[in-house]
This record gives sequence, structure tokens and C-alpha cells, in this order.
Amino acid sequence: MGIWGIDMRIPALVTLGFASALSLASVSPARAADRSFMPDENGQIVFVTPSRNIGCTYIPKGGTEMYKPDDGGPELGCDRIEPKYIRLILSASGKAFIFEMEGDTACCNDVNVLNYGDRWKAGPFTCMSDESGLTCRRKDGHGFFASRNKYTAD
Repeated sequence: MGIWGIDMRIPALVTLGFASALSLASVSPARAADRSFMPDENGQIVFVTPSRNIGCTYIPKGGTEMYKPDDGGPELGCDRIEPKYIRLILSASGKAFIFEMEGDTACCNDVNVLNYGDRWKAGPFTCMSDESGLTCRRKDGHGFFASRNKYTAD
């Protein structure tokens, strides 16, 4: 007991609990979980963001039976469905492309979810899912960002 009859262990426990909560709340991107997904029967990898508004398809180098990229691959294509359907493509080299699509809303299954805070890597590509959107980059820095509110490519 303390001087005024207060159990001094309680303030110490509250302080320790508060410090623990702060350390859990400040998880850095360096601690992001790396995710990997198995290729489907066509050899491609498909994943979506938790909102299901963005879905991506990774085509390995050499392509698949169903699709062969013009440059031989690998290729990463992500579709944003709402509010306007767009497709972002990142090839083996060069800048990313944005295609504004009309009527093409065929997008991905939702078996593989890249949760917020998770990172996915395959070939030269890395994607990071965040509540603000999805960022995908190639090792040389070219890439794109997509969210419900905006999209960019470089």
C-alpha cells in the first residue's frame, strides 16, 4: 500500500496496459504481413482487396494457355469497379497504363483477399493493400495506385 492507502500496483498496471496498447497501435509498414496465393488452374494468380472493389490478376513470364502478354510477361492487371470501371496494367517494362473501360465489369474471384496492411509479391511486382487503396510497383519503381476516389499510373 502507498502513503494514502492506495494500492500502487494499480497505476503501474494501467501505465503498462496503456504502453502496450500504444505499441500495438503503431504497427509499421515494415511489419506488414507478406501474403502469397497459389496460381489457379490457368497458372495465374488472382486476388482482391477487402472492399472487393479492386481485383488483380498476375500473369507469369511466358503467359498462360489462355493469355500471353505481348512482351512475354510477366504482367499485373488490376480492375477497379466503382465508381467508374478502369483497368491498370503493369507490364515487364515501361510505365503503367490506365484503360477506362465501358461495360467490361468482369473481375476477379474473391477467394484470395489481400487484407489491409498486407503485401503481395510475385515476379518483379509488389502490391500493398491499405484502407486508402492499393499500390502496386515493379522493382524499377513504375507502378500504379487505385482507390474508389482516385487512380494514378507512372
